[in-house]
Amino acid sequence: MSDTMTETPTVTVDEVSIARLHGFACWTCGAVTHQLAPYDDVAVAGTGRTWTVFRCAHA
Repeated sequence: MSDTMTETPTVTVDEVSIARLHGFACWTCGAVTHQLAPYDDVAVAGTGRTWTVFRCAHA
């Protein structure tokens, strides 16, 4: 097991769709009709907020 911590990815508001950020669409491919599962956390620059994003099995 590694002792290094992974850094939360940071995105800007212009880089991400609100559907992907809120977990209504796959973070990777944008699909909205597939079953989604928690994938990772991302921070939105300038908001001080971290969001859990989701990914489908097809991504």
